[in-house]
Amino acid sequence: MGESMSGGIKKLETPGRTYFGAGASSKIVEVVDHYSAKKVFVVTDKGVRRAGLLDTLLGLLRETRAKIGVFDGTESEPTVKSVAAATEAIADAGGSDLIISLGGGSVMDVAKCANVVHMNGGSILDYEDGISNPKTARRILPHVAIPTTAGTGSEATVWAVFIDPKRKFKTGIQNPGLIANVAILDPEMTRTMPANVTAATGMDALTHAIEAYVSVYANPLTEAYCVRAISLAARSLRKAVKDGDDIGARSDMLLSSYMAGSAFSNSSLGIVHTLAEAMGGYYRIPHGMTNALMLPHVMEFNLKASTDKFAEIANLMGARTAGLGKRDAALLSVKAVSRLCDDVGLPRRLRDVGVMREDFRNLVDIADRWANLSGNPREISRSQIEHLYKKAY
Repeated sequence: MGESMSGGIKKLETPGRTYFGAGASSKIVEVVDHYSAKKVFVVTDKGVRRAGLLDTLLGLLRETRAKIGVFDGTESEPTVKSVAAATEAIADAGGSDLIISLGGGSVMDVAKCANVVHMNGGSILDYEDGISNPKTARRILPHVAIPTTAGTGSEATVWAVFIDPKRKFKTGIQNPGLIANVAILDPEMTRTMPANVTAATGMDALTHAIEAYVSVYANPLTEAYCVRAISLAARSLRKAVKDGDDIGARSDMLLSSYMAGSAFSNSSLGIVHTLAEAMGGYYRIPHGMTNALMLPHVMEFNLKASTDKFAEIANLMGARTAGLGKRDAALLSVKAVSRLCDDVGLPRRLRDVGVMREDFRNLVDIADRWANLSGNPREISRSQIEHLYKKAY
């Protein structure tokens, strides 16, 4: 596994409790009872409501006799405004003893952020990672995360991300308390995801796993999670996109997302996310899509810095590497990822999603601020960042 196997104290922080399997959402009754919650607040979005998933959850919550509040105004790419609106809704509901997020990464992130602001005051921008003297979140309500997409792994991470439209900048907050106290991974809750969303979120999970695996901060625990997450996505993403009712494939992708999220929360990510987040904030392009657009190009850039691991990724992706040298085997990992993107129908060029060449310098400026640069196995310059955008264009 490389140098990360030796020296130092390793750790793996994950949700306090995780329920996994078809029908696991029914455990919410037990969880509410465990926290003796008299008031619960659900953060979700209108798509989840339309799909009938909110009604399913509310039906279960009514068995607890707790007072229930709901916010369904989360945007597809959450902003400072989404967080403020959710925070206000919690206050209007009379507060809460327990926050429940039901949705994809955007919903879970808004729930995390609103939780922080509701309990500690101010604006979410006061807590922004990377600013001088950020406000500290000293109190955070218990959070139960029920993902309805399989990609972000936000239920298992110390991060929450959002867009500040004034700066056209996607930023975030970081706090160990943001890892969900309870994660409920129910593949039945992901069956309504459209094929295109399944594809994009699935590539997000795979990107997390690959970047965390080759990160300079990887350790044996995160590596083990990444190996399993890559294998699960490789065998099941195509199936989940083709047939949304394939519960086996849905289960695999939900577990892949969770394990990849757990891994990168502990090991950081790399420049795929640096470049993708810059585009996501600037153009409001879905996060999984921007990751998929940049992943093969960044993998090729990083090959010489982590050849052995990329050769192993090729094996995990099902490539035939027998008899090949390490570099040739590693190159097959790039081809395997590109083929997967093609097979699940994702766009392959930046121009196809509205990115404009004249904005590259702005994107480089934004990308240069992101901490994920430090986790990348190969150092990168501003001119190399611009070159990667040009290659993907």
